[in-house]
Amino acid sequence: MIALDDVLQLQQPLKDGGIRNVNFFNGRLLTSKDLTREQQARREADRRLGLSIGDGVAFGLDVVRDAKHDAPASPVLRVAAGLAINRLGQTLRLVDDTSVALSRKFSSGSTATTTCDCVFAACNPIADGVYVAGAGVYLLTIAPAQTSEGRAPTNGLDPGNVRCADDVTVDALQFRLHAINPLRYADLDVAAPRFRNLLAYRCFGTDARDQNGADPLRYDPAIYGLVDDLRAAGGALGDSDVPLAILYWTAKGLQFVDTWAVRRPVLAPDALVGLGFQARRRRLLEAMAMDEQFRRHLADLIDATAISDTLVATDHFRFLPPFGLVPLQTDPLRGVAEAVFFAGIVRPPGLGSAQPTPFIDARLLGALRDEASDRAPTDLTQGEFVWVYRPWQNTKARGDGQPVQLLLAFASGLAPDLAPARADMARFDFSNYSNCCGGS
Repeated sequence: MIALDDVLQLQQPLKDGGIRNVNFFNGRLLTSKDLTREQQARREADRRLGLSIGDGVAFGLDVVRDAKHDAPASPVLRVAAGLAINRLGQTLRLVDDTSVALSRKFSSGSTATTTCDCVFAACNPIADGVYVAGAGVYLLTIAPAQTSEGRAPTNGLDPGNVRCADDVTVDALQFRLHAINPLRYADLDVAAPRFRNLLAYRCFGTDARDQNGADPLRYDPAIYGLVDDLRAAGGALGDSDVPLAILYWTAKGLQFVDTWAVRRPVLAPDALVGLGFQARRRRLLEAMAMDEQFRRHLADLIDATAISDTLVATDHFRFLPPFGLVPLQTDPLRGVAEAVFFAGIVRPPGLGSAQPTPFIDARLLGALRDEASDRAPTDLTQGEFVWVYRPWQNTKARGDGQPVQLLLAFASGLAPDLAPARADMARFDFSNYSNCCGGS
C-alpha cells in the first residue's frame, strides 16, 4: 500500500525544480551571494522560456565569404546580425554584421574584447584523426561566452589585492570552428564532384530517414543526420552550440560555404512526435532547407563555370530537394540549359522529348512547394522521376520582351501533378494538352 505522504495532493506546492527567488525585506543583511542567487533565478526563468520555444536560428546569422577581407591563406567570413537559441535555452544575439577570421588570433584570456572584430574560441576536433592539408571540412557554430568589463569601486578593500572587483560580467557570444573528418563516412570523397551534395544530405540524414520505410512502426529515429551524430559523439559540439554553416577549406582557400546544410529555423523540442513517415515539423523545415541549399549550390556552380549551360545535374547532385527552382540561360543572365541540365533524370513519359515541358500557373508554385515539402528528396541514382514545369507568366513575360530570367520549377515525383492538361482560351499559347497520339 502506498503511503499518503508519498502522493502529491491537489494544490500542494511541488518545490522540486522550482525557481528560488531571494526574498527581499527591510532589515535583511544582503551579501553578494544573495544577489548572485537572484541573478541565477532570473537566468533560469529565461532559460526555461528558451527551452519551450526550441533551438535554432530565429532570424539572420546568414554566413557568406567576406568579399573585402577573404583571402586563400586567411579566409574570412561575414556573419549577418541575428538571433539564435541553443539547446540550453540561451539566446545568442549578434547585433551587427560581423567579419570572422578563421585563423584564430583572439586570446581567450584578454578582456579587451571591444577592440576585436570577432571572438573565436579554440575547439577540439570532433572526429578522430589529424587535419590533412587540402581536405578540411569544418562546422561553424555560434555559442555563448562570458567576459568582464571595467572595475567597480570598493570600500575598505585594498584595490591592489581585489581580484573580483569587475564592474560587470558580459553574457557574450563566440564563433567556434569544429573539425569534421569526412573519412568516417564511406560515401564522402572530397575529390568527387558530388561531394558538396552528399555532405549536405548526410547532414539532412536521408540515409537514416529512408530506413524508416522498411519498418515504419518500429524504426522512428529521433536522432539522425551528421550534426546529431556529432552531438551524440561526446565531442566538442555540445548543446550550447548552434550550427551556422559547413565549410570546405583547402590550401587554396574556402571551396564552399554551405549554410543551409546545417542551419535550421527554431524547432520546438517535441517536433518529432508521431510516426517516422509523417511530415512532422522537423521534416518540413528540412525540406525548406533542402530547397535553399540547392538554390545556393546551383548558384555557386553557375558562377564557377565558364559556360554554365553545359552543367549536368547528375554530375553534381545525387539528391534533389522535394521542390526547387532552376534558372535558365537567358542572355545576359546566366543559367543552365534545360535539355543538358536534366539529361539522365527520369521525367514523366514523353516530357522533355516528344512533348514540351508543361506550363504551370506561377500562382500555384506556393501550393506545389507545400505539396512537395512533406515528400522525401529525390535520389537520382534510383531512377525516381521528377515533375518539371514552366511558369507560364515567366515565359509570356520573356516573349513580350521583358528582361526576366526564364526558369523551371521541379518537384518530387511523389507529389501530385499540378499541371493537368487544360485549354485556356484566354491563354491558348500557354496551355497544356493531352498527347493522344503518342507524340507522333
